[in-house]
Amino acid sequence: MHELRSRIMTPVRAVLLAGVALQLILPLLSTRLGLVIADVPITVGVLCAPAGFLRQARAHIGRERAGWALGIAASCLVGTSYILYTGYAVLGLEPGKPSPADLLSVIGGVVTLVGIALIAPRTHSARAGITHAIDVAIVTSSLFALAWQFVIAPATATLPPGTQTTFVVIMLPEIISAALALTLMSGTRASQQGRALHLLAAAMALFALAAVLSTHNATAGKPWYATGDGALYLIAGLLIFLSSRSSVGAADVSGRRALAGFWLVLPYVPVALAICAVSGMYLRTGALSPVLFWALVSGTVLALVRQFLGLLTIKRLLRNLDEQQERLRHAAHHDPLTLLPNRTAFHTGAVEALAAAGPDVHTGVLLLDLDGFKPINDGFGHAAGDAVLVAVGQRLRGGLRGHDTSARLGGDEFAVVLPGLDDPAEAEAIAARLLARIVAPVPIAGAQVQVGVSIGITTARGPGHDVDRLLREADHALYAAKAAGKGVARRYGEAEAAPRPEPAWPAAARQSYEPAPRAGSPHG
Repeated sequence: MHELRSRIMTPVRAVLLAGVALQLILPLLSTRLGLVIADVPITVGVLCAPAGFLRQARAHIGRERAGWALGIAASCLVGTSYILYTGYAVLGLEPGKPSPADLLSVIGGVVTLVGIALIAPRTHSARAGITHAIDVAIVTSSLFALAWQFVIAPATATLPPGTQTTFVVIMLPEIISAALALTLMSGTRASQQGRALHLLAAAMALFALAAVLSTHNATAGKPWYATGDGALYLIAGLLIFLSSRSSVGAADVSGRRALAGFWLVLPYVPVALAICAVSGMYLRTGALSPVLFWALVSGTVLALVRQFLGLLTIKRLLRNLDEQQERLRHAAHHDPLTLLPNRTAFHTGAVEALAAAGPDVHTGVLLLDLDGFKPINDGFGHAAGDAVLVAVGQRLRGGLRGHDTSARLGGDEFAVVLPGLDDPAEAEAIAARLLARIVAPVPIAGAQVQVGVSIGITTARGPGHDVDRLLREADHALYAAKAAGKGVARRYGEAEAAPRPEPAWPAAARQSYEPAPRAGSPHG
């Protein structure tokens, strides 16, 4: 991971060093020579970008291809504008504002905005898309308030009448670009092969900042490269070239990047700065300009809407979390194949039923084991065996009373809790009914297969009985049923054996009931 991050940052560090070096040497050069030295590498870098964007366009389809195509157009527009800037510097021309180069640069910025919107990873829902748009609008209003207070208002005061609106319109795409850049950088993941969006967004933000600082320098009578503007322009132009050599990273669906340190607060840094700056101005002057007032009001309204959408998102997440927890609880207490309660749920239900039993009320426990299941599983395959188990589970539920609890303990073994019995004979009647239901043929892959079942029965009178002991008793009765030829039910503790009826089908799965010849039991 460290090596990967190092390979990602190496070209970026080189670009940063180039910008710093340019900024250091510009004061040593004449204005014309400094402009030429700054504009030439920017022009070359931006005009080399279309080749990389063309490769990306050919590798994509649909809206992504259209986005990369707009990247080509934007690079050509910005590159052409810097060819003009270089020509102005070489020839010593000072065209009026806005110059053709300025207009091409602004148009290129607008085209870049649309292109980035197309190549950016799609949001997972319409609400997420609306939330992202609101975030961009909030950051835009904050950046506009900052730019108005420190740059635009002082600059418009020096412009001829009728040109102030044009100047603001030209500055607005730069501000929106910076806002979009900040929100995009906090919402996508960067990797060695997926950092184009981050680099392009960073370039837009730096171009926007450089344009604002350039206006500030001109208004304050400073050199064009003052306040680090020379470095910003060069770094932004070279970042466009680097972005053309990479692809777009995946969207941060997990939200981990947005919750990771700096990325959590990145889009809201300008919001905090705007609030502090405007508050400081109001404390000093006791008044706010209408532009700042409405910028703050619009930002506040958008923040409230954003908060409302955030609450809706949180509500949906909580509902999804509740549903997921319910599914996990169900999975922890149910057999995934038959959807019957599992051994844990059976034990819990049996304990509750025994605890709630009245002093003269009987509770029955049945233990069922399928007869002839292994030949079906081996002969027809595990899918057929699973289908038989599902059918047995459905028949088991259908043969019980509404308040009885059936469960699959594992393999082909099932269990039933019968609470609220007035007489132990009721458990025997229910067992006989289950014998008849389960042995019915099961259609499997065009064939009819049959399984039998042997049942062990035990009952307990009143509360306070141990579930594990009752299971052991039912298991003894089941063993007796198996020993008696299978396909029958035996009750634990019968003193005498009842006459055994003839089985309804071969001895592998008899469906008659026969009590086990056991000594007397305190239960029942």
